[in-house]
Amino acid sequence: MKNLHTHLLLTTFVCIALAGCTGRHGAGDEDENAASAVNAVVVVKTAPVVRGDMETVVAVTGSTDALRKEKIITPIAGTLLSVKVLEGTPVHRGDLLAVIQPRETRAAITGADALLRAAGTDAERLEARHAMNLALAAQNNLNVRATTDGVVASRSATEGELVAENAELMTVVDLRTLVFVADVPLGEIARVHPGERAAVTFQALPGEAFRARVDAVNPRSDPGSQSVRVRISFTGEDARRMSSLMSDMGGLARIVTGKHVGILIVPKPALLRNDETDTYTIVIATADSLARVLPVEVGARTDSTAEVSAPGLLPGTRVVVEGNYSLADSTRIAPGE
Repeated sequence: MKNLHTHLLLTTFVCIALAGCTGRHGAGDEDENAASAVNAVVVVKTAPVVRGDMETVVAVTGSTDALRKEKIITPIAGTLLSVKVLEGTPVHRGDLLAVIQPRETRAAITGADALLRAAGTDAERLEARHAMNLALAAQNNLNVRATTDGVVASRSATEGELVAENAELMTVVDLRTLVFVADVPLGEIARVHPGERAAVTFQALPGEAFRARVDAVNPRSDPGSQSVRVRISFTGEDARRMSSLMSDMGGLARIVTGKHVGILIVPKPALLRNDETDTYTIVIATADSLARVLPVEVGARTDSTAEVSAPGLLPGTRVVVEGNYSLADSTRIAPGE
């Protein structure tokens, strides 16, 4: 019995000892994992802050329009006997566009034709033919001609149609007078003035940028869109390039409104925006390869770069441009080029 009691005591002691060892081993793992977490290195891509100049730009959408466009109308009522042009047809001043038979002539011919159909005797038929000859001889069809060079942009009537006096037949636009008309938001209009340089691009012409200049700013605003209409003229473009443009082509105009000189510039991917506070930060790489989150003020921007300012930020400082999201202060990083 004594031996059994001794055996139980020894067994209990061994179990307690083993449990103690196991506990110490678990704590060691936690310490090791914590140390690994502290020593973890995040691989990022960085780029230097540079000092330079940047143009300030107002980017606005709009479309092309022709300053010279003419609606071709008929001065008399009648029947449209023929239309000589279609949409897209180039025309020159004096070209024949359409022929209209006056309403009176049409009525006389129609009446003579009715007499001819109703004639029952030779005398009646002779009288009806005489009336027809007089109507045909007296007809004075109107030739509608182009009053300017251009291209037919639209047609509003078809052959055989009865047209009223002053009815619109077609529109001719002079593509040599194309301009770009844009709507500038009221909050930006104070920065836009006649004479400022601009570049206009079109989705239909990828890779093409047309040189332009602000020609005029409308003195009235549109209360609905809260914008002001601005006319932009194309400058210094040859006829070949301009021939690729058409009326009512949508595009984007970038108006150069000024220039910031000697500013600090970072790549746009370096900017981290807080949507709730509408503020920005960047992550810089310190000399000892630690991440440091730095609040910045953002100024002018281009498609790929942005002006920033912050106390202590200097040219040559490396900023994280890839891997910067959710990167906390003092995280060890491995900067790459």
